[in-house]
Amino acid sequence: MITVAVPFWQTNQHSKSFSSRYNESWVERLYRGFARNLTVPFNFVVFTDRVREYSVPVSQELLSNPTPGYADCLEPYRLGEPMILVGLDTVITGNIDHLADYCLTADKIALPLDPYNRARTCNGVALVPAGLDWIWHDFDGDGGDQADMVWLRKQNCAVLDEAFPGHVVSYKGHVKANGLGGARIVYFHGQEKADQIADQTPWVREHWA
Repeated sequence: MITVAVPFWQTNQHSKSFSSRYNESWVERLYRGFARNLTVPFNFVVFTDRVREYSVPVSQELLSNPTPGYADCLEPYRLGEPMILVGLDTVITGNIDHLADYCLTADKIALPLDPYNRARTCNGVALVPAGLDWIWHDFDGDGGDQADMVWLRKQNCAVLDEAFPGHVVSYKGHVKANGLGGARIVYFHGQEKADQIADQTPWVREHWA
């Protein structure tokens, strides 16, 4: 069994403007994307500020912080379980059994390279092996509104681009200019989300449904 985790909370003073686009339907679309492309049994967990109703079988964990910020995206690590951790602005575009297998067998977090600075990683998607709950419990909080990425960059992480080339990619940094290719997970960041390009982008209409 593997955990798929996603944070989702009501927009607050810490949130970027694009966060106002998110609602329960984004969780449901993301769940269905994993269900279509993952044959390994999984538990889908939403880390949330309040319990909501969904039309898909998800679990919900209340966040510790009543007014969450982006650093609270680290809280799913407290489970200590093998986990694929993604944002709501993620589209699953192909089979990801091999990525789940990494979480079940590896010993270090795997992160993608920052599409704008290839000398460092980012947290667009994280493949997390079991036993890493200390990532949350030992979090030092330094780094401002990017504290979660600053903290993860201090750890001994594997690089997704090297382990699974072309399988986990940024929309703006890769797909927009070069096409989908063999991508299995596309993560969006900043402005321009899946809902804004779905009408003119066939692969989004197919996979974000």
